[in-house]
Amino acid sequence: MITPHGKLVKVKGKNMHVRQMGSGEKTIVLLPGLGCPLPTVEFAPLMRKLSEKHTVCTIEFFGYGFSDSTDTPRTNANYVEEIRETLKMAEIKPPYVLMPYSASGIYSEYYAAKYPNEVAGLILLDSTPTIEAFAQMWTYTDDEIKELKTALEKTEHSEETPYDEEAINKIIAEYLHHGYTLEELEEIDEIPNHQDTLIAQDIALSENILEVLAMPIPKEIPILTFSSSMLELDDDERIKHENFRKEHMERLGEKAKLVIIDGSNHLDIAYHRDYRKIISSEIDKFLECAEYA
Repeated sequence: MITPHGKLVKVKGKNMHVRQMGSGEKTIVLLPGLGCPLPTVEFAPLMRKLSEKHTVCTIEFFGYGFSDSTDTPRTNANYVEEIRETLKMAEIKPPYVLMPYSASGIYSEYYAAKYPNEVAGLILLDSTPTIEAFAQMWTYTDDEIKELKTALEKTEHSEETPYDEEAINKIIAEYLHHGYTLEELEEIDEIPNHQDTLIAQDIALSENILEVLAMPIPKEIPILTFSSSMLELDDDERIKHENFRKEHMERLGEKAKLVIIDGSNHLDIAYHRDYRKIISSEIDKFLECAEYA
């Protein structure tokens, strides 16, 4: 049986998993993107690097990793209260430097607007742009929601892909090179996502973006933003998303700092690539700089 790496704490009567490393003065709270199977492992190399100077923890939302599933609506308010309660139960005290990846940026911006005294800074890892155009793009019709649920049912009842030992060993070697342990890689394969919770999160993203868009981010909160080069997109899509990024940076304010990770795609920012060295270096400068302290 797999043992959680961190603590299981009770939030609304259910288990939430949080993993902590380091003992630095500032506490960085890593939050996963939509559909990350086991965030406490996926972020592990980045956590180890950041923990050399800072306290760093990763929260697994309901529906992720070792955390339970939930039927509670996937609203901004519920996510933020679950984050706050998890940290409280794990005895991790504010203020926090929230460090969301992808969709978690929405909840982090809400957190900063709602509880600015608890947020020492925002470090956005290729986070979802909280702009109207992106919210519209992420809107689902009733038919599309049915398709999502139908695809889920097919996935749950599909036969397993034939095992390719050579391909698997190649992937394992690559991940080990980038800072994972064999134990962590084995655990990724054995922890399923609670797909019903993830679909509910996915469907709620558009509404959540629009809600956050109406909540200005307090100007006193320092912001560091990392963006990929979006290499996975074709030229037209890349230009569109670059415009999204520009509009998002305008929302974040003129003091927000942008770092573009050359040669990267969206998944590179959070997973097993060596971009964590660049990320951790920029974070150290950000947290030490008087302008952003």
